[in-house]
Amino acid sequence: MKNFIKLILFVGVLIVAIELTLDEVLKSTSEEAITVTSFKTKEENVQFPELEMFLVSQDVIEGEVVETYQEYEVYYDGNGEMIKKEPTSNYDYIRYKQ
Repeated sequence: MKNFIKLILFVGVLIVAIELTLDEVLKSTSEEAITVTSFKTKEENVQFPELEMFLVSQDVIEGEVVETYQEYEVYYDGNGEMIKKEPTSNYDYIRYKQ
């Protein structure tokens, strides 16, 4: 029973707080309003790179084939054609027996 009374009081206080907040929002003038702007650039055709690994070299070392792959940032246009390919400093090595 005591918990029910506490719940009713809490809900009552919550309703009063919401009503006071709504009254303040409705009374505010356009001069007091906050302007929200977007950080989106005007250029709609913003392109993000895809990270892809490309084979750089293939060597035989001590009877094993070692393939070296370098990561590139690759940019594509709307038609899927590669526009730009920039190397990163990341490499992967795959080693396997002949």
